[in-house]
Amino acid sequence: MKLSGLGVWNLYFLVKFSLYYYGAIDFNVLTNAAFAAMLAIKLQKPVLEKIKHFIGGWVAVILLYDDSWLPPINRLTKQAGNVQDFSFGYFVELLSRVINLDMFLALFVVTVCFWYTSQWVRFTTITVVGLLVIGWQSKNENTVEFANTTDDTISVLNKQSNTQVKKSPEQQLREFYEQQSQLVSYFPSEINGELFDVIVLNVCSMAIADLNAIGVEVTDMFEDFDVVFSDFNSATSYSGPAAIRLLRASCGQTSQNALFQDASEQCYLFKNLEKLGYQSSVVMNHDGHFDDFKGLISKYGGLDSKPFDTDSLPIAQYGFDDSPIYSDAAVLNDWFDKKAKDCKPCAMYYNTVSLHDGNQLANSARMNSLESYPVRHAKLFSDINSFIKNLQSSERNVMLMVVPEHGAALEGDKVQFAGLREIPSPAIVSVPAAIKFIGPDIQSLSQIVIDDSTSYFALSELVAKALDTNFFGGNNTAANLVDNLPKAPKVAENSGTIMMYINKRPYIQLDDGDWSVYPQVN
Repeated sequence: MKLSGLGVWNLYFLVKFSLYYYGAIDFNVLTNAAFAAMLAIKLQKPVLEKIKHFIGGWVAVILLYDDSWLPPINRLTKQAGNVQDFSFGYFVELLSRVINLDMFLALFVVTVCFWYTSQWVRFTTITVVGLLVIGWQSKNENTVEFANTTDDTISVLNKQSNTQVKKSPEQQLREFYEQQSQLVSYFPSEINGELFDVIVLNVCSMAIADLNAIGVEVTDMFEDFDVVFSDFNSATSYSGPAAIRLLRASCGQTSQNALFQDASEQCYLFKNLEKLGYQSSVVMNHDGHFDDFKGLISKYGGLDSKPFDTDSLPIAQYGFDDSPIYSDAAVLNDWFDKKAKDCKPCAMYYNTVSLHDGNQLANSARMNSLESYPVRHAKLFSDINSFIKNLQSSERNVMLMVVPEHGAALEGDKVQFAGLREIPSPAIVSVPAAIKFIGPDIQSLSQIVIDDSTSYFALSELVAKALDTNFFGGNNTAANLVDNLPKAPKVAENSGTIMMYINKRPYIQLDDGDWSVYPQVN
């Protein structure tokens, strides 16, 4: 055996260097250096040399996948059942987002330049230098970021300590969940004031970044609402966990794993309302079968009532799995006309997937779902406003909350292409939420905008305070309700993936690995 140059393998490493500096992939220096060292060993027998390059091809693919931001293979196999439900048209649409013509053209140019210049340029030296530089930068970044880490995650809840402390991300995350575990909303034992309905509209796929992409201002969208949260943390980027977190809003934020374990009955928002005489309703504009959404909110969200029947209502869209999606206005108003009179007061949870990726408008030519998003968004809020007018005409007291589950990732970023939500990035979990108070004696004075990072516990606190202070009896104001509202550090989690801010920068951890900076679009 002897050492030799890397030959054509230099092209592999040069492409990976480019992708790493662009932010499209991560880069494990040790494994890539070991791979390069293996390739540099020249075996005496040609057969062994061919076997080495054959094995190297498989290793190269595995390393590239491992360095990418794509989810681990085991997680993809778990999602195989869901992926099988995708329609053919949606598969084609997703493929067009992944396969980028400009990227292939750039790769072609780099390959030609490599072959042309390889006659006089020692690319193996460049590869070795590149590995050394990335290794040095990675070590330097870790030292700078974590040696003097300001505990931004905890400081939101612990303002009195502004000193810098040496804490690892794991310590910060552990302290965050410990402090969140102490948060509980206390509801009154009985309703002494004016009765009011609590209606929660849980909207799939609408983040601040999505609104920016289609040119919609949050304050304009919620122009007639009393309280607007401009930086609400959905704490996850998937529908089922987001709905469970909302339905368990009466306690602080928990880890992803804890969502699928039993919780104290005091944590369930709707159970707290039911103890006060509220009658709960589950309403959806879809069948709730995908990823067992209906089962999740029943088993882990405490909503075990039978979903409202929508089969006879008009179909507005078809989902990515070709399942019917019913008109929001038709579903909401039909529920109100048929069910609201039977409950005094009502607690209604509504889930809409009208903005979900891959949807197609009914009775219309097929459109790219990213292009149709503005149309579907405008229609959704037209329907919500129609529902609000119906509520106002009824002269019932209503606390209406609009809470998005997560964003749609309309534009994607360096890590995830448009529509991919495997990593709960800031652009996906920073969503707009709002509250509107409706009633014959309610006067909307001015829109109150909460710019601080908040989350579900704040919503539960507002409901509890509205009940405790007889808000609809005129004993309180919206400004007083939101006074000293609990803030929420931006921590988000999916299965095997955590996003948390460190030194005011978003970091991610994948499958209990090292923490790394989440690349941001410049």
